[in-house]
Formats: sequence, structure tokens, C-alpha cells
Amino acid sequence: MGVSRRALLKYLGLSAAATALPRSAVATMGTPSALASAGSGSASSMPAKNPKWYGFNLLEYFSTDPDWMKYFPYQNDGMFREDDFRWIRDWGFNWVRLPMDYRFWTDFHNPFKIHEENVIPIDRAIRLGEKYGIHVNVCLHRAPGFCVLDTLDEALTGIHITKEKTSVYTDSKTQDAFVYQWTYFADRYKGISSNKVSFNLVNEPLDLPIAMETEKAGETKPGQRHLNDYVRVARAAIEGIRKHDPQRLVITDGYAGGTAVISELIDTRVMQSCHTYSPAPLTHYQCEWARGMLTGSEPEPTWPLKDSKGKVISDREILTRTFQPWGELAGQGIPIHFGEMGCYKHTPPQVVLAWFSDTLTMLGELQTGFALWNFRGPFGVLDTERPGTKYQKWHHHQLDRALLSLLQQKMKSF
Repeated sequence: MGVSRRALLKYLGLSAAATALPRSAVATMGTPSALASAGSGSASSMPAKNPKWYGFNLLEYFSTDPDWMKYFPYQNDGMFREDDFRWIRDWGFNWVRLPMDYRFWTDFHNPFKIHEENVIPIDRAIRLGEKYGIHVNVCLHRAPGFCVLDTLDEALTGIHITKEKTSVYTDSKTQDAFVYQWTYFADRYKGISSNKVSFNLVNEPLDLPIAMETEKAGETKPGQRHLNDYVRVARAAIEGIRKHDPQRLVITDGYAGGTAVISELIDTRVMQSCHTYSPAPLTHYQCEWARGMLTGSEPEPTWPLKDSKGKVISDREILTRTFQPWGELAGQGIPIHFGEMGCYKHTPPQVVLAWFSDTLTMLGELQTGFALWNFRGPFGVLDTERPGTKYQKWHHHQLDRALLSLLQQKMKSF
């Protein structure tokens, strides 16, 4: 590494004395089980206390494929905006997730060569988090050998995606490259408290069936095989991180696109993150890049969501039942967080507010924090371009004050 650890900590404005994470700091963060039991491999008899983290995803390093910039307002340069951090803090939030594409800083021809000058924007985001009292969650949205976006069909979405050429699940060198990404970050940010920085292994692990894959009599089902593959890869990354930085808080997204608890990782004591876009016909109504997941001919949604015959297919009660397994994790000593949620810009504003009200009430009952997919953009509170919304002018942006006020109100009630 071209920059020394001491120089990096000085640049970030943090003290190397934070290397040892004190028990009091862990308690303040609200995740004692996740860290005190790190690497123990033993179940905790104490219920987990979920962190009180509320915020947004920031997309400045989201994808090296520029077609996404048609839908998400970011500059694709990694220069996370200080105004974003300032306003997030001023509005009472305390958490940001950085869903990133590893190809921004990794050599195209050598997945083990990192261009350090392109990691500096991430350093800067962590420094901004420190300045404004905001936890920064470092996430590989695209990792060596896997990205959930690779499941999208360009012919349907109109978005060009440069897909991974190898699989982290089947290619040992690619798995090593995945682990290397995380050991690099573990070394780079060692000494920074987990109160301030956490690692999110990979966005939305999902089964990606091999072409022409078939089940044989008595063989494990393909979905379970792919889950087992993810668990194996995740364990390798967790072990690599802990060898370099034993105190680092590690988070895994749920399986099946961030929706399902991964019981096979409970013994690692890592936090688990759920993503809720339930029900999709409401949250992704007429979403241009969701073609294939939805037909695009769904009727304008209401909340509660009803089918064409007026039968309720989703409401607050159904949401509560759907996410009950996530609440049960706390009793097993595993903290949870909802790292993504939101409604796309074509969902009518009154429906958005009604859905958010019930969804956030459900999250309050689970005593967990949450984050919207965007801060600025179609899932966020600024520049959503949602027809029918009464916007407030905000420093050359359009603010959805009604949604922001609802988020703030719900946070105070948690």
C-alpha cells in the first residue's frame, strides 16, 4: 500500500487509539452481540440490540456502466458530496451506505491490483462521515465474480451491463480476489471504530442457476446449492477480514435478493441486512429497468395493494408476517438492519406515503433501523421527479418535504 496506515488515519482525522473497540463504545452503537462474539462461533444467550441507524444509500461509485446515470442522479466519479452528508445530519439521520462497483479502483487485467488513487474518494466519504457524525457502510454492490445486476436482460431494460466473466462461487481465483478486496479494506481502515465504519460483503446475494442446470434424484436443490456457495464465500471473506481487523463490524445482506434470513451464517455473529421492496408491483410500479421482474402492465397501485378483483394482496398485517423471521434473529443474538427500501418515482405520492407509514411502523415493531435506496433520486427525498408531489425548493434541488417529515416522525417514535 502506497499510503501508510498512520498517514491514512491522519488524513481521515481519526485516532489510531481507536484500534481497540471498548465495550462502552459497542454498547453505544447497539450491537454488542455482533462484536463481542466476533469470531467466537458460539451462540449468544443474550438478545441482540439493533443499531439505531437511519439514512440513505449514496451512489457516486455505484456502477462503471454509465447507462444507470439515466435513472440515478450521480456523477460516476466517486466524489461523494459534502452537502449530502450535511443535510442527512441536519435532518436527523446518521447512516449512509456506499454501494460500489469494485472496477472503479481495481485493475481491469489483474483483480489483485488496486489503484490506490481511486480508493481516496472512499477515504473522503469516511472522513465526511466522521465530520458529520454519520456511520459509513462500505458495500460491494459489484464484487469480483458477482453482481445482482447481471441478472437483468438488456433487451428488456435498455441498460447495457458489463457482466462478470467468472463466478465467485465456482472459480477459486475469483473467490480469492473477492476476499482480497475485503482484506485490503480491512488493512486500510483498521483502527477506525466500528461505530463509524462497517463492511457489507456483497449486495443482494442471489441464486444464479447455471444454464441447463437440472436436479438429479436425491441431489440438493439448485437454490440450496447456491445458498451454500454464498455461505462458503461469505465465510472466507469474514475470516479474511477478522484476520486483519478482528473488531470490524461485518454485515451480510439476506439471501434471495436481500429478503431471506441466512441461518447458515448465524454462528459467525455477523449482522444481517434485509432489503424491503415489498410488494414489488407497488414499489417498482412502471420501473423502466424492472422489466422482466414485472410485466409493466400492472394497474396503478393502491395501499393496501389489491388485485383486479379487489382482494387485498398486501397490507400492514401481511408485511408483519412476511418479516417476522427477521425479528426472530434478535433472540438468537444477531442484530439486523434494513439497508434498502423505497418506492420508485412512478408510484403515486399518496400511495408512497401510506406504504411508508405502515412499513416504517412494522420496522419500529422490529426495533430496527432503515435506509432508503437513494438520497437524491427516484427512491429518495430529493429530486425524485415523482408526478403529483408538492416539492419544496432546497438549494437548487426539489425536496419531498412530506416524505422527509414522515421519515423523521417515524424515527422519533422508534
